[in-house]
Amino acid sequence: MKLTGEATTIAVSLLLWVSMVSAAPAEDSEALLVNYESVQMREMYRFMYETDDGQYREEVGMLVNIGTPDEELMTMGRYRFTSKDGTEVMVMYTSGKNGYRARTVSSRSSSWDSGAKKKALLSLLMG
Repeated sequence: MKLTGEATTIAVSLLLWVSMVSAAPAEDSEALLVNYESVQMREMYRFMYETDDGQYREEVGMLVNIGTPDEELMTMGRYRFTSKDGTEVMVMYTSGKNGYRARTVSSRSSSWDSGAKKKALLSLLMG
């Protein structure tokens, strides 16, 4: 499906909103935003936010194969939150013509092992 101009902007904005709402952990308390970045361009977007209770989310989306019958929106991102039992959960995901794929890494400690994160991300990207 080929999207152009305003339709592309609307589609990217809608996808961004849906993905933010669907990934937010359900909590009764309100978290304060401590960091936020957002870049929206014609053929890509990027955003990131972090809250004072440890929630974190970042995502990049871009149109690929622009102007061809294979044009599509591809996304890649990750989000992190702490569950009610104290487990830190990080979900890394991609989406595109091959569907949505996600990998989850959980840890009871407050520090993430960067080697485990890299392995999970590589396994997600490689299939």
